Amino acid sequence: MPTKPARYAQLSARETATLPFILLGIPFVLAGTLFALPFSNKPKEKHWRRVLTERILRYVSSISMSQTQKLTGTTESVYRKAVVKLRVKPVVEDLGHGAELFWLGPKRNDRILLYVHGGAFYAPPMEPALYCLDHVRKKLEARTNSLDVGVAILKYSLWPEAAFPTPLHQAVLAIQHLLASGVHPSGLQLIGDSAGANLITQVLLHTLIPLDGVPPLKLTAPLGGVFLISPWASLSAKSPSHTRNNGSDWIAAESIRYWGAAILADVPTPLRGYIEAVDAPDAWFDGLERVVRRVFITAGGAECLLDDIVQFADIVKKHHSRVDFLIEEGGVHDDMIVDFVSGLPEEQLSETSSICVQWLAEGFDEAK
Repeated sequence: MPTKPARYAQLSARETATLPFILLGIPFVLAGTLFALPFSNKPKEKHWRRVLTERILRYVSSISMSQTQKLTGTTESVYRKAVVKLRVKPVVEDLGHGAELFWLGPKRNDRILLYVHGGAFYAPPMEPALYCLDHVRKKLEARTNSLDVGVAILKYSLWPEAAFPTPLHQAVLAIQHLLASGVHPSGLQLIGDSAGANLITQVLLHTLIPLDGVPPLKLTAPLGGVFLISPWASLSAKSPSHTRNNGSDWIAAESIRYWGAAILADVPTPLRGYIEAVDAPDAWFDGLERVVRRVFITAGGAECLLDDIVQFADIVKKHHSRVDFLIEEGGVHDDMIVDFVSGLPEEQLSETSSICVQWLAEGFDEAK
């Protein structure tokens, strides 16, 4: 693994020199993918924009972590661009300890959806992930019972400037802040993808088995629900699906191993159960129903993380009676979000999008 940089988006001389050539390669990747489309064995139902998107994402995700940071910017810059395009007023709350809440629309204190973004603990959210969130928010508001929901996005510190358990500390601060603002735990639902789903899982485990140095999360009632999209349940990338699905997912197994090694390097071995839930002691999940009322876990049938997610879902089901698990046939990592990267029309969005809205609506209805 390359030498760890000291700052976010700090490039080595080699990374600086190669970055322009990486960018120059994107048009050739696009052209090659378009040329090969008529001869490919892509599923007939997969839109050509999805095929292009997945190919570009795979190409870009193969570069170094620092180069990715240089290209994508920060969580704040992604948020600022998104709110301009969505024509909503930016609302930012400083939580201290480097954490912030970015609101996607008006603040509320009755029904709140807290989004914890993915990005392997080193990258900001993809801008289309916020369009996905806005889509969910508007769908909830358009329901016959008019579910007005506040959507908050957690800005947590990223590698290399932060290591475990700093993001966990910041996630706990965000939940404490929202509860202190007046929302009842049952009116707060969490949604996260990939590393964000991992971080939500860390919060659940920390609430059950408090980690020294991180503020305890004391709940007067269980949280309303957690919706985990393609959770990164094991950073070691050893399960068979990393080989079996390596050619069908937009994230290569080699990239997952590279990111996982960088993040795990800062995690003491006795504490790895918090960040690799599939290896946590089974007893750590005891009492999970006291922490959250409902759990939904999704996976793509063609993603590298599939076997780890299946194992994780089985563990959660042993300790909670209200767990839904969906494997989307032919789906890739973060399938629901990749639809919005592709700019697909609403009628071609993945099954997970409509299920997500319905499931969250039921959770908020229960909180009334």
